[in-house]
Amino acid sequence: MQASYASSRPLPQGWLYEADVRAKIGVSVLASLGTLVISNLEGQLLLAGASLCYALCMRRPMALLAAYAVLTAMIFLAMGCVWIMGRFSPRLMGSMNFISLTIPFLRVLTMLHVVLPLALSSRVQNLLDALRGLKLPFCIYLPAAVIIRFIPTFINDVKQVTESLKMRGYRLNPWTMTRHPALSMRLLLTPLLFRSLRTSEDLGVAAELKGLGMGEKLTPYRKRAWTSRDSLLLAAALLVVTLAIACQYTLGSSTTGGMR
Repeated sequence: MQASYASSRPLPQGWLYEADVRAKIGVSVLASLGTLVISNLEGQLLLAGASLCYALCMRRPMALLAAYAVLTAMIFLAMGCVWIMGRFSPRLMGSMNFISLTIPFLRVLTMLHVVLPLALSSRVQNLLDALRGLKLPFCIYLPAAVIIRFIPTFINDVKQVTESLKMRGYRLNPWTMTRHPALSMRLLLTPLLFRSLRTSEDLGVAAELKGLGMGEKLTPYRKRAWTSRDSLLLAAALLVVTLAIACQYTLGSSTTGGMR
């Protein structure tokens, strides 16, 4: 059962893979708070740029490019919806500008840069131990761990579906998806939907096999100690958020009230 364990292959080498999961969770929390508080373009660009440097440290360029492709599709879909809404309500389009439309996507981009390394550079057992150590309720830390664990599993599912389509003589690329969007979506989304349902079931069974929710304190097989490198990572994240907040108070807000 694929989802019953953390990873079927050893994690790559690098400081990000050796960092404590609690430090990476702290970076994600600081980034989320920063994206909520900051509403000007300069501060969001600072967060997005710093988080990009953080994401590049996981040395998974193809996964990052695939996430960018999904985000780009979301941007075009959102722009299409805004254009349709503007046809029915021109006053709505008059209250929007480039900055007010850019900042929400910069917020999503920043969270993508911090959540993707957390999901791809952490073993699921270490993630569960870190969330449990935060004294969070079972109904919170288990869904959070499953959601983060679902990201690399979903990436692997996409690879398997595309490889199966290649074996059947259908190459899924931007050109074919543009020429035959309905057929491409049917060939890609239908098997991904069924595989996602199977993966969610496997993740639930894996959680039960690990003894989660039994009311007993589990002893991890291997404990990772907090190091000075983890402290430096959190300090750097805090410094970036502080600088972004300083940009917010120095330059002022760049968005309209409706898009905050």
